[in-house]
Amino acid sequence: MVTGQLFLMLNNNEIIHNNDLSIHIFVNGFSFCTKSKVDFLPRNHEILDFKPAFDEFINYYPKKNFRAISIVHFSHPSTFVPQTLYDISHKEKYLSHYKSNSQDDIFIHDILKESKKVNVYSYPKEIELILETNKNNYQEIHYNSLLYNLIHKHNLRSENKTQLYVHLQKEKVDVFLIKNERLLFNNSFLIKNEDDFLYYVFFVIEQFELETNAFEFIFLGKITLFDSYYKAVKIYHENISFYEEEIISSQAIQNHNAPFLSQYFS
Repeated sequence: MVTGQLFLMLNNNEIIHNNDLSIHIFVNGFSFCTKSKVDFLPRNHEILDFKPAFDEFINYYPKKNFRAISIVHFSHPSTFVPQTLYDISHKEKYLSHYKSNSQDDIFIHDILKESKKVNVYSYPKEIELILETNKNNYQEIHYNSLLYNLIHKHNLRSENKTQLYVHLQKEKVDVFLIKNERLLFNNSFLIKNEDDFLYYVFFVIEQFELETNAFEFIFLGKITLFDSYYKAVKIYHENISFYEEEIISSQAIQNHNAPFLSQYFS
């Protein structure tokens, strides 16, 4: 398989429609998301053993009935680069500040036209090997691109000059700090509980000297699984809101590591 032929990069994200399939790739497995259900195929063995299970699983879906199929990458970090400064020949260098690059890594980027940024990321060659026998045309994107597209649109409509956006996953938190429509900070932190969560979030608040309640604290989604985290923040900060308080199904919460994004396609 040749990257760039089977994979098409998108600039905007949208909610999954009835005839869409979105495959979300995590370190521990794959979530298969459609409008009506979310399934999870764990990956707990070598690629040669996993691939037949993946092929059997994906063949369950009537792909000829889908309008489109997307791949969303969650397994590796990404970094944003201003579009005017981006040099495609330096993709590996941009990421070297965040992770150790491997010779087997495949480097790719998403162009975010509305915010004039490029999101650079990579994934291991073995992911390509898993997908290569499936002869569909995939649309490909990193989950941070999905998040930032949403955040950028929301920020443009907001009257608040400073906003701290927080996206909770089951074992990770993603933090975006926006001031005067500029992205000042973005990073992801591994967390095990509410104490870890508060430590990293308030570390960002302290580093940027944000005054209490002088900025808006925005959670992406409102999901029952994370109620204890919402309550923990409310003890210290009053100016809290939620972006999209849609009901996330119990199936999505169970079978997706980042339930808020289980409904997004590309």
